[in-house]
Amino acid sequence: MINMKKVKKKIGKNKALCIFSIVFGIGVLIIGGIFIYQELNGVASKLKLKLNGQKELTIEVGKEYQEDGGRASYDKKDLTNSIQVKGKVNPKQIGTYEIKYTVQYKSLEKTVTRKVTVVDKISPEIQLSSGDMNIIVGNDYKEPGYTAVDNYDGDLTQKVKVTNNINKDQIGEYQVTYEVLDSSHNMATKTRKVNVIEKPVSQNKEGIAVLNYHFFYDKSKGEACNEEICEEISQFKALLKWLNDNGYKTLTMKEFRDWMYGYTELPQKSVLITIDDGAMGTGKHNGYTLIPALEEYKAHATLFLITGWWDISNYQGSEYLEIESHTNDMHNEGWCSGVTRGARMLCQDYETVKNDLLKSIEITKSKTAFCFPFYAYDQKSIAAVKEVGFELAFVGGSRKARRTDNKWTIPRYPIVRSHSLNDIIAMIS
Repeated sequence: MINMKKVKKKIGKNKALCIFSIVFGIGVLIIGGIFIYQELNGVASKLKLKLNGQKELTIEVGKEYQEDGGRASYDKKDLTNSIQVKGKVNPKQIGTYEIKYTVQYKSLEKTVTRKVTVVDKISPEIQLSSGDMNIIVGNDYKEPGYTAVDNYDGDLTQKVKVTNNINKDQIGEYQVTYEVLDSSHNMATKTRKVNVIEKPVSQNKEGIAVLNYHFFYDKSKGEACNEEICEEISQFKALLKWLNDNGYKTLTMKEFRDWMYGYTELPQKSVLITIDDGAMGTGKHNGYTLIPALEEYKAHATLFLITGWWDISNYQGSEYLEIESHTNDMHNEGWCSGVTRGARMLCQDYETVKNDLLKSIEITKSKTAFCFPFYAYDQKSIAAVKEVGFELAFVGGSRKARRTDNKWTIPRYPIVRSHSLNDIIAMIS
């Protein structure tokens, strides 16, 4: 017979041994796992990957993104050249970009990430086509125009909000405010002062002489010029001295504009001096005789610059010289046959002409006045000049300008080398 007590006792011993074996095995596995983990973790910790520079950075849109890369090593082994970089930053597009840096060594791999945010913190720029204004009491305020350009959004002119508190029937000082927001909520604000004034007593009944010069040279410096439209600088200074001695007011273009539009009156002894092109003797790069002469006699003048031919910075920096448009690149004679002077402006398609004028406005930052190349114009070219927003335009004509003249074909006296000082005085007086 089977002794059940012995059987049970034996089973108990086996069960205990089995449980012990299981527990022991689990313990060995845990200890082994811990050991392996520690060993692997120790090995993995030897693989290092660090970024050069900031882990998160912000750059201004349009500014170049400089990739600083990273450093990688395993123990004492340099793995920097093994770093793989994925992701790109478009510095011209606002947004957040991720650059991933990965290094592999044997069975190990490590990855770190850099976050680059491209932002726009630059406000748009509002340009007014003219500055402060006077209007005669009772007259309507006519907006001279404005443009708004943003470094990221481009042309924002259509989004400009214009407000004013002008009471045309009440003499006083008022403001017109221009505001615009770009897509990053950067705001630009500009104001124009508008004075509502009494109707002045007319002082100028005969009109105003507009003189037109081109090139200047200085014989004392050994300079020479054989063009008919050249003026020796000492002769020009003689005119400025005569104007100064005889109490003449040399006008800014904005003063002349206000007079033409009836916003103000000017003394009988007023003259507007204009210079075309921007060639010899007019800028810092080609003789620099004009600006010093104007500053010596505190005389104002306006340069009609061919903006695509010479850098405008050559003519800036003096309060006595204003710069207006003489086209950007349309000053070409003989361009079209059968047309007076063959001026290129007269035989280009309308959109080409308009785009050229807009480019010149972008450079001069002004729409106050324009000058037709070679005094040549037609109805199409006048229409383009008016459409882009010029308030005045000048031609030839050899007579004084009057308020009754067409504002886009204002006459001037072309000055040539054969004109004596007395000849020019006769034009003015």
